[in-house]
Amino acid sequence: MASSSIARQNQSQSENAFDQIAPYSTPRSLEPWDIFINHRGCDVKHTLASTICHTLQSMGLHVFLDVDALEAGDSIPAEIQHAITTATLHIAIFSPNYAQSPWCLAELSFMLKTGKKIIPIFYHVDPSDLRWVDQEKGKYAHAFSEHEKKGRYKSEKLDEWKGALHNSSFLSGYLGSNNEDEATVLKNIVNCALKIMKKSPLWVAEHPLGLDELVQGFESVATEETVKIRGIVGMGGSGKTTLAKELFNRNFSSFERRSFVFDVRDAASRNALTDKQKKLLADLGAHHLPFDHVDEGKVFLSNHLSFHRALIVLDDVDHIDHLNALLPNKDKLGSQSMVIVTTRELGVLISWGLSLSCIYRMPGLNTLHAEQLFCWHAFLQPSPPAEFETLVEEFLKACNGLPLSLKVLGAQLYGKKCKDYWKSQLHKILRILPSEIKQRLQFSYDALDVEEKEMFLDVACFLIGEEKHTAIAVWDGSGWSGLHGLETLVNKCLVELIEKEMFKWGRLEMENRITMHDHLRDMGREIASKHSPYRLWCPQQIDNMKRSTKRKPIREIQPADSFVAFKEYMHQLMGDSIRRSKRLRFSNRLQILSVKGNEFTEEFASLSEDLVWLCWEDFPLQNVPTWLTLKNLRVLELHVANELEELWEEKADPPLQLRQLILTGCHKLQWLPNSIRRLHHLKKLFADFHGSSLSEEFCGLQSLENLQLFSPVLSSLPDGFGNLTSLRNLSLLFCYRLSMLPDSFSQLIHLTDLDLLVCNMLSSLPDGFGNLKSLRTITLRYCKQLSTLPDSFSQLIHLTDLDLSGCEMLFSLPHSFGNLTSLRNITLRYCKHLSMLPDSFSQLIHLTDLNLSGCEMLFSLPDGFGNLTSLRNITLYNCKKLSMLPDSFSQMIHMTDLNIRL
Repeated sequence: MASSSIARQNQSQSENAFDQIAPYSTPRSLEPWDIFINHRGCDVKHTLASTICHTLQSMGLHVFLDVDALEAGDSIPAEIQHAITTATLHIAIFSPNYAQSPWCLAELSFMLKTGKKIIPIFYHVDPSDLRWVDQEKGKYAHAFSEHEKKGRYKSEKLDEWKGALHNSSFLSGYLGSNNEDEATVLKNIVNCALKIMKKSPLWVAEHPLGLDELVQGFESVATEETVKIRGIVGMGGSGKTTLAKELFNRNFSSFERRSFVFDVRDAASRNALTDKQKKLLADLGAHHLPFDHVDEGKVFLSNHLSFHRALIVLDDVDHIDHLNALLPNKDKLGSQSMVIVTTRELGVLISWGLSLSCIYRMPGLNTLHAEQLFCWHAFLQPSPPAEFETLVEEFLKACNGLPLSLKVLGAQLYGKKCKDYWKSQLHKILRILPSEIKQRLQFSYDALDVEEKEMFLDVACFLIGEEKHTAIAVWDGSGWSGLHGLETLVNKCLVELIEKEMFKWGRLEMENRITMHDHLRDMGREIASKHSPYRLWCPQQIDNMKRSTKRKPIREIQPADSFVAFKEYMHQLMGDSIRRSKRLRFSNRLQILSVKGNEFTEEFASLSEDLVWLCWEDFPLQNVPTWLTLKNLRVLELHVANELEELWEEKADPPLQLRQLILTGCHKLQWLPNSIRRLHHLKKLFADFHGSSLSEEFCGLQSLENLQLFSPVLSSLPDGFGNLTSLRNLSLLFCYRLSMLPDSFSQLIHLTDLDLLVCNMLSSLPDGFGNLKSLRTITLRYCKQLSTLPDSFSQLIHLTDLDLSGCEMLFSLPHSFGNLTSLRNITLRYCKHLSMLPDSFSQLIHLTDLNLSGCEMLFSLPDGFGNLTSLRNITLYNCKKLSMLPDSFSQMIHMTDLNIRL
């Protein structure tokens, strides 16, 4: 872990942020400070520092100056660290003897690490003195020379302090000297501090870590000035309100009126939305308006919202009615107003009319900030003691960046110095979440309907990492509304769909995979363990069932190694008459099954009657046995099926409800049964197929949308291949012997993605290829015999990505290639015989990335190449004959990377 490494390096010194701090020292009070004054006492404590402190205190600000703030018996390091961390503003007074004090230097270094605003005051010193610490003329040079002579501090620590001074010298601040009116300097400093403090009307957090990154992420959403309303979406405890308060503070002074409306959901649950309406109206300047009903409040708000340039935050909204109550006629908001809405419900914002581009999704804290937040609560310092580093790493993994969990678990461990106690707590939270965390998370689960709860539990137990279409197929097969349910879970931030790279059959693919925060997973599994139908995902559960007298309907068995125990349990429960026993209905609810090798035998045929998903690893048979009753099956996966010779017997009834068929490692599979045409609902077929051809019957798969064949011996496609008119994604991978595509290929008018990776013998594309106008991505990598592209290729007006890497025999591109104006990315690596680009190439005005590496025969670029003003990345490695770039090259104003190595 990077952050732990940094912590170890720091702690290897004789001092941490400050010298010789006890790791468990506790500040007298956890009350936050407004301003911290860093100063050298003997220079300014009783003059400038005290004057600034007392002036600001008289204006109601909570200012830390150690002479006043520290009391007898206080732990100096803990008090100072707490003050620096909680203060909104730091003031650093650089006086002539400042660098003589290790405390001043350590405080300054720590202040910079917090990222808080610092006002520097150069009191009888020049900013350059802070940079000239290694030169005799610098006022601070002698002090550092003395530190080095004494040898108390290691060189790394001295370098850190020098760096802190150097960085501070460039901050905008104030000069104080004998030639200036000190009263004027004082006035300017106080006014500056007050201006900054006015931007912080809300207490944000005791340890506001990572907020700068979050603010930057939020500000990157909907950057257009016309966007008035933005959303912040995330699961419970992810820090939505904290970010909203920070944004409110930073923008406070830029608006005429401001209002932060907390806990909207809670108010609505108590029928108290009118209180929130009155609060918002009061903040807009309309006090004591007489109304008792939400609809009356909407009228008043509608009249007042358009009159002001207002900053409004609506916190924790979970229904569109709440938004309509507080922001009626949102289109009539005052000019340049800004509204921020925090919610766990993405669907609420979408229904309200916000586009996804106006919504910021809360990420988890990065590793460094997560460690710091956890350690502040567990140790009152930003890094762990050396002996706790490994345990802290384990807790960080368990929290997975969730601020709520980091704070709760850290606080529970505060003051606990026994490592065995830490280990026991870690083991416990992996089984049982603390109630404070669970209550915050379970609210969203409780708001689901019955079907959606079942789907949530399915994800928690066994669908994490699965593709979304697999989950939908399984849920549809269970009689539920799979797509709608998944959308609900995503909208409520209970699950997330991520574009995940999957390495399949020699290439990387991006797939929509389902993921879930570990704490939501653990909560779901705890609920599922007490829930019917029963879900089994670990062997221990089956051992528990064997000892139980209660019979529960089973939904799922996973992973595979639990199946042996399950068989023993079934024998024990039902005896030898398993196939004749009426109690087999007990198992008829089994809908999802993951097995391995030959453990699944004929005696359990009845288990298959209600299966909707069967995943069989190390499939040992020559075909899918007829004794499996798969009439309700939606997803069939046979992995490492080395013995599979035929999918099923031709006379056998295929699983007619099948939506997905995945076959890997099928080295003996040379043909697909003609009955496959009867799979009218099949949408996805991935097959490691070793036949030389496909039958015409295959072309009857009218619903097929996603086809991926890994087929080294496939030499031809059926003439009727174009009848697969529902195809969206087609991958023919490592089809070394495929020499041509049928003419009917041009009928695949809905095809959006085509991958023909390493189709070595493919020499041309059909003349009608340009009819595939829905195509957006084409990969023809290492189609080494491909010599030309058809003229119709330029009709692919929606094409955005084209990869022709390794097309060694490609001599030229069509003259009308420039008509492909949607192209963003072109890769022509190792097109060794490509000698020139057509003049029309300069019409590709949206092109951002171009790779021509290894184009050994390319001798020039078009004269109009400079028209490609959107180009950002160009790679020209090993273009041996390219001796010069066109004069227009200088017009490419957005180019950020030019890689040339001839």
